[in-house]
Amino acid sequence: MKSIATPLTLFLLLSASNLQAHEIWLEKHNNTQVKLFLGEPGEPESGDKIAGLKNTKIYVNEKEASFPITQHATHWSANVAHNGDILATVDDLWQPWDLEEVPTWQFWRSPKQQAAKLYAKAGRSNTQSKVEFEFVPIEPQSNTFTLTYKNAPVVEHDVTVLTPSKAQIKMTTNKDGQITVKTDQAGLYVVSSDYPVSGEAVIAGNKVDSTYNITSVTFQAN
Repeated sequence: MKSIATPLTLFLLLSASNLQAHEIWLEKHNNTQVKLFLGEPGEPESGDKIAGLKNTKIYVNEKEASFPITQHATHWSANVAHNGDILATVDDLWQPWDLEEVPTWQFWRSPKQQAAKLYAKAGRSNTQSKVEFEFVPIEPQSNTFTLTYKNAPVVEHDVTVLTPSKAQIKMTTNKDGQITVKTDQAGLYVVSSDYPVSGEAVIAGNKVDSTYNITSVTFQAN
């Protein structure tokens, strides 16, 4: 029997694809400013499409001590005079979305929902994770990272590396949750991954049934 894709099914598939392609990432400039981008790896969005980042927290240690941010044409910026790692977190970029289509006869049941939490880090100094989903270098300035979720390694999981020449390299974490980025080009590297996690949670004031986590780390290679 041939299956038929309903409009909602198509919407869910397109939404999932869009989420997997979009992420936030940070770029440090002269250790005095950091820029926040949204989009597909290496292809930042602009204008109204990045307005939803207005509540993003950019900070060094605690979200409560975040820096003021300013919107520009292609990015947001914050003045941060710091030599170490800089973090960013946003959980209200998108409204929660339905994970299923509920039959009309089940009028009493609400569809399960999912929401996204996005993380970004510029730098590879800290060897301890500070956010839920993060790439952590095994030693300061190392090219080898452990992908962690709540301090536990995420093993055999897909990772994307964007090179300075804008090539995308697909990798998979090993049994220890680690990858090693080959830095044979000088410039900015963007390493990213996504990780859906089942379980009820409250995200940006919304009660949802699962969380779609997205994280990135950027660093400069000479």
